[in-house]
Amino acid sequence: MARIGLVGFFGWGNYGDELFLDNWKNSIGLHHEVSVVHDQLSAPYFSRQATEVAKEFDALVIGGGDLVIPNKISPLYWNRAWLQRPIYISGVGVPTWIKHHAPDVMERLRHFFQHPNVRHIGARDRESAEWIRRHLEPTVPVEDHADLVFNMTMPPATVFENPTVGINLRTHRADSDPTQLVNVCREMRSRGYDVVNIVLGTGRTRAADLDVARQFPFEDQIVLESENMHDLSSYLGGLDLLLSNKFHGTVVATMYGVSSVVLSATTKSRNLYSRLDRRALLSTNEDPDMLAKADLARVPVSRLAVQELEAEANTAVRALVRRIDNDFPAPAQRPVP
Repeated sequence: MARIGLVGFFGWGNYGDELFLDNWKNSIGLHHEVSVVHDQLSAPYFSRQATEVAKEFDALVIGGGDLVIPNKISPLYWNRAWLQRPIYISGVGVPTWIKHHAPDVMERLRHFFQHPNVRHIGARDRESAEWIRRHLEPTVPVEDHADLVFNMTMPPATVFENPTVGINLRTHRADSDPTQLVNVCREMRSRGYDVVNIVLGTGRTRAADLDVARQFPFEDQIVLESENMHDLSSYLGGLDLLLSNKFHGTVVATMYGVSSVVLSATTKSRNLYSRLDRRALLSTNEDPDMLAKADLARVPVSRLAVQELEAEANTAVRALVRRIDNDFPAPAQRPVP
């Protein structure tokens, strides 16, 4: 059993990242000892030198999320200290909408991805994989696959008393004009739907997003929150419709077969909805056509398309675990005397 260090945006309580952490624990963690490498939630992220932290592990898994950013670099994700150990990069994405490529950042990323200790690279979508191949030119193949959260088994959906529409907000979009979303909520309420505002975060993120949810100017909303990740996923599964500012809110809703109107149409959302042939449901918080898109979302999610994504993510996770197992085989059991 190897000691595997997990490198990612873990501990801040962001819904998608904490799902990734659970995913690693329930896959790699079934075969090896896993733990998060950082012990602080602010820079420099470590109470000791990173070179000393790296020595505590046999290998490191970096991912997932938008960690490959061309105009800034994190000392948590792409720390040179990690290169003294075998590295498996998995589930990462690239925000390809960022067009400024800082020369020093790109040089640092190329050095990292081209290092001989990088054993595996898996990207969350084809576009991210192509960007990594073209701009970073790693020496190992770059695989592309569905977001690895699609590998997870979700808890049973909440059974709401009435038909229910869900929304979720986030702090860095709190200054957008809420008029269009409020109008949709009012219309849905007039049609007999309950409107729930799901705070998709735990810990620090939950505290910040809860303030934003409570300030949302729709009096009939029901705010749902929890420190339990399963509760949050279960809430999403019980909805009839979601209007989401969070990518993994959309991902998990999709896994349950719940239609989601995307209010934060980032690169990853566009890539996912292109695969699902649902680009017409890409929107913004201030979109005057939001209600029409909410009505269009009555078209059900293709279960076959979702099963494809789930199978792809499952294959990618199993391949990663198999690669780590092959590099760090369990010691042969001694014969019983």
